[in-house]
Amino acid sequence: MKMNRIGTMRMVENRMVDPQALAVHYGVPQQLADWKKTEKAAYAETERRLYAMRALRARVEDAREELAELEGLGIEALREHSASLVRVLRPGMRLDPEEVHAMQLATLRGRLAADERELKRMNIALSFISDDPYYLTVEARYLRGVGDYDIAERLNCDPSTVRRNRIRLVRMLALRLYGMGGGACGSSF
Repeated sequence: MKMNRIGTMRMVENRMVDPQALAVHYGVPQQLADWKKTEKAAYAETERRLYAMRALRARVEDAREELAELEGLGIEALREHSASLVRVLRPGMRLDPEEVHAMQLATLRGRLAADERELKRMNIALSFISDDPYYLTVEARYLRGVGDYDIAERLNCDPSTVRRNRIRLVRMLALRLYGMGGGACGSSF
């Protein structure tokens, strides 16, 4: 059986065959057939989380300041933080000011805890690759917004080297965060 690859389709004995059809025909488990999609999704989600870290850090700082203010002012904070009341109160709710204040504090503490937990997870994952000589490629790109050419100048290497090593490190992070994306199947993005 002669096979030639053309795009995502394959030529088998002069017929075009879909890769999924080949997987079914040869009995490849669906999990294995979907591995590459899963690996790409883990990589994309890891990148999304890395890009979000800058905003998340600022959000945590703002939430800490707001929490300190709400705790310090007590019920008087209801006047100054009326915008946050919209998130807490629902139509038909009848609460006294102390209950509203307690709900505001609980909501803010919950959001702050979730954001801090995400930052902690990402910092632990980043510490997993921090010893790599190309760690700067990840830190500069995702946490500081620096472009590949500027990173390449700083590291005194080619921009393609920056991209290749950043992809490798993000794959390692995806493996750490999701248990996939490390290129275990030898696939490339």
